[in-house]
Amino acid sequence: MMTAVQKDIATYVEKALFLLSSKADPQKFQTMIQQNINDKRESSTSTIDFYDRLMLNMAYFVENKMAWTELVRSTFNGGELPTVSYIENELMVHQMQIRNSVAEKMDDYTKAFHQQYETLKVEDEDVIYDYAYASVEHALRVDFLTLVCANKATILAQGNIDETLKTMDGYVAYFTDQIVNKMTLS
Repeated sequence: MMTAVQKDIATYVEKALFLLSSKADPQKFQTMIQQNINDKRESSTSTIDFYDRLMLNMAYFVENKMAWTELVRSTFNGGELPTVSYIENELMVHQMQIRNSVAEKMDDYTKAFHQQYETLKVEDEDVIYDYAYASVEHALRVDFLTLVCANKATILAQGNIDETLKTMDGYVAYFTDQIVNKMTLS
């Protein structure tokens, strides 16, 4: 059963992500993502190489999500919210570490990707959609965390952190779907 605090947190998260997503320009996201896709396609030597480049970016986004989750857990759990500059610095440090981590694990990642391509009979649309989704989701998470800290939304530090993270994940996914499903990418 959801407590009153968790209900207030859910309401705050929904409203904040609605605000962020309603201000987001899907066309701008689409243009940026399409340019990244085009760049990766042009620099690739094959379809598999193209997929690998997009998938490695997705691995970067997945690792960023784990770092974001851990950052929220460690900072919100104390009952207070960090400053925006603290969040930006922490995210920057994590992103640099994650770039190195993904680069170090590139061979393992691509080996796993190649098995998925075969097993799932992956096509361009599949990888492009997943890449777009991961890109938008990442941007929305970072913007949300920045907004929460800028607004000093201490309500988010008052509930059960695991429930709060589930709520955040659910609404980030919902609003990411809304944005990505308005895009036409190739």
